[in-house]
Amino acid sequence: MKKIRVAFLLLIIMSLSLTGCNNKELMKYAQEEQYRLENAGLTNLDIDNKNYGTIAYKFLEYIQNNLPGRIAGSEKEKETAALILNALLEGGYTENNIEIQNFEIGENSAPLEAVENNETFNGGALSDESNNIEVTKSGESEKMIIVGAHYDSASTHGVIDNGSGISVVLENALRMVNTRSPYTIRYVFLGAEEIGMYGSRAYVDSLSQKEKDNILFMVNLDCVASGDIAYLYGGNIDSDGIVQETWAVEHAYGLVQKLNLEIQLPPQGNLDYPFPTGQKRSDFAPFSDIGIPYIYFESNNWENGYPEETKEYGVITHTQNDDLNFINQAFPQRVEETLTAYSELLYTLLKTDIVEQP
Repeated sequence: MKKIRVAFLLLIIMSLSLTGCNNKELMKYAQEEQYRLENAGLTNLDIDNKNYGTIAYKFLEYIQNNLPGRIAGSEKEKETAALILNALLEGGYTENNIEIQNFEIGENSAPLEAVENNETFNGGALSDESNNIEVTKSGESEKMIIVGAHYDSASTHGVIDNGSGISVVLENALRMVNTRSPYTIRYVFLGAEEIGMYGSRAYVDSLSQKEKDNILFMVNLDCVASGDIAYLYGGNIDSDGIVQETWAVEHAYGLVQKLNLEIQLPPQGNLDYPFPTGQKRSDFAPFSDIGIPYIYFESNNWENGYPEETKEYGVITHTQNDDLNFINQAFPQRVEETLTAYSELLYTLLKTDIVEQP
């Protein structure tokens, strides 16, 4: 069984700030020896085993302990970008596979603060720019699947929103690096979602027409660990209020049923979000706006007809409860179990041929 040694960088605030780095500088910092400590929690990762979600959980623990307050444009957001780059490079990708897109977020973009917070994190000095990180895994076809997750956060630990999403995507990217895939995969780690989806909008705006035509669908992972129920959403709503382009989420849900995973489609009956769509408040929206089908992974609770995340504690994200220690105490095993389900689904989805092309 093959093992890939992934040296997980230890990101500590140093005298040399990452704020305001250009693309070449960000790549350079990610490869600095001090960011590549070999015993930072992830070494000798067995990426071929079937213990889905275990690698993601280790990433999430690191984020909890080292990367709170990843506010858009902050030092902590840049440090997280360096984490992502270093993990990819140590995991088998090369600089030729990776593109960094720098974009402005505007001087008037105010950082979010936690609701009802007793403890917040300011993330360090702020700049007026952020970065998207794209890594391409070539497949047997030029047709491609976009897998995206934002890596900024509110001024909380941000393990759910959205350390959970980037952790699952990182695990998957490491698992897929030398694995057959029928389609080309583009993993996109998106900056500055919390203040207006700057990263996803900049990324979609940068796509050529050929690239748009080659995209089969976009998979968005946002808040995939704390909610009472694991969901899949999908579908574009046309001008008449009719849901179109549901084939991608139906394809994914078919795999859920085959794998016997505890993941559901949302309940019907919400007129604002007709079945099987979800909230238009995450990075799939710019893709959906240009007609690209999407599959949105999110754990939440819609049983009362609106998203309340958890019945017992209400909303977790953007509050002081977006903290791995709290969530593990309040909901033992939930994080691991949800990461496992979504990780197995994503891995299977990216390895599976689409039998009926749309």
